[in-house]
Amino acid sequence: MSSGNGFLHNSYLFVFILFTFNQLVSSFSFEQCNVTRSCWFHPPECSADNTAACQSGVEWQMLPEGLFLQLEAKVHDLDQTRPFYAALGFSFNQRMDDDTVFECVVPHTGDGKVQISFNDETFNQVLPQASSVLLTEGTTSYIDGVLTCSAKLLLDNRPLISNDSQFMVHDLETGSYHLLFARGSANKYTLEKDIHSTNDGQQFPWMSDEQVSFCRTNCSSPNLYHIGEMRQTYNVSRYWRYRIAVWHGILLMFAWWVLVSNAILISRYFKPLFPRNKLLGTAVWFQLHRDMMILSVVIQIICVLLIFYQAGWVWYQCSYMCTSDDFSKKMHAITGFTATVLALLQPIFGFLRPSPTSSIRPIFNWGHWFIGMFSWSVASATIFLSLPMGKTGLRRVYGHVPDWIAIGYMLFFVACNLILELITVTSSNNKVEGIQPHRFTVGPMGMALANLNTPIKDAPIEIPKRTKARVTIVLVHLVVSLSVNVAFAVMLFRVLWSHSP
Repeated sequence: MSSGNGFLHNSYLFVFILFTFNQLVSSFSFEQCNVTRSCWFHPPECSADNTAACQSGVEWQMLPEGLFLQLEAKVHDLDQTRPFYAALGFSFNQRMDDDTVFECVVPHTGDGKVQISFNDETFNQVLPQASSVLLTEGTTSYIDGVLTCSAKLLLDNRPLISNDSQFMVHDLETGSYHLLFARGSANKYTLEKDIHSTNDGQQFPWMSDEQVSFCRTNCSSPNLYHIGEMRQTYNVSRYWRYRIAVWHGILLMFAWWVLVSNAILISRYFKPLFPRNKLLGTAVWFQLHRDMMILSVVIQIICVLLIFYQAGWVWYQCSYMCTSDDFSKKMHAITGFTATVLALLQPIFGFLRPSPTSSIRPIFNWGHWFIGMFSWSVASATIFLSLPMGKTGLRRVYGHVPDWIAIGYMLFFVACNLILELITVTSSNNKVEGIQPHRFTVGPMGMALANLNTPIKDAPIEIPKRTKARVTIVLVHLVVSLSVNVAFAVMLFRVLWSHSP
């Protein structure tokens, strides 16, 4: 009896050794590529003559019942205390938006999962019902640092997917797809996937340049592929994309909260000050206001062009599964572009402003003020919406501290306006008859007293009061706005250097 048990034990041991050996031999095997299977191995240096360079790979084969898929990935460079995953996305455009994903999650011990999920930009949703009707013969293994999994995808069962998630599973036989491959770590208790690495390097996902068709019968396109052209980024490396995003944030915060904010205060509350002094041939307030606004618009245009360039000139949007962070990212693009367009229109409107004696000049003045304040409000909302975004990492690293700094500055700017408005009102009690500091007036020569670009020597100019108070408040605001800008710059660079030195 004991000899029989020993024989049985030895048989199991032999089968296990044979299985392990076959797994090791079959990892990153090129023998069946372009013969019975299609293959895509990463990185590009991975080849039959250089298997040591291989980090991951995908093999697939069309069968009468559907599609056989196999994923392989070395995971020695991932967190060895947590489960691993490998995922293959089917994309129309090399981006993670509206993509069907075949994936497997494998722990160090125990059973892994083979499943179907859906990507909507940075949000991923596992589809258990779709997985149950589409996948069969799923296997997973983790041997000597190599994750391997496979399954059959029953293409004819797509109509059995529930109506609420059927649109998330592409009909693979009706189009051509770029392939996306990602690997990463997962939660050790729930096997829920973490987002993949977001830095340049071996852990960042791969995208096939070639589009692949999946066809079983009457195929007009090739049925076998051996993909060799691939990339990890679009036209800009992740190294520079992060740096462009950081400088985008710092410079636009400077443009709006330093240049525009102070230009608004100067324009509204500095007109009665230094009435007979000129700066470069024109009124001090007008020269400062105009130059700061023009510089702000130039910075905005450059920053917006650069951020679209690093994004591949693609407008971000999440279509189905918008989390609060995804919504912030989507609205950030919309409100930011709106603020820039409004800022660009302001100098154009200023160039077309009517003459001081025109009957529509008051309408222009109010319109110019309203567009300026509205664009500042939209820009401030855009800055606030950027705080939870992944490329800034501000809320992820610093919690809600950046939120309170941003809210505090916006309230401080409003308070400065209220205080200066109060000073203006209380200091105009003894004004010259017919002259009001913030109203459009005309002097003896038919020229604007408060709004004209040059000082008027023969107009009955009221002697300004509380000049030091006004200048002090604006200077304090300038220091505070610069300090806020520097604080955010320090936080952004610290986050950047922590993950992309």
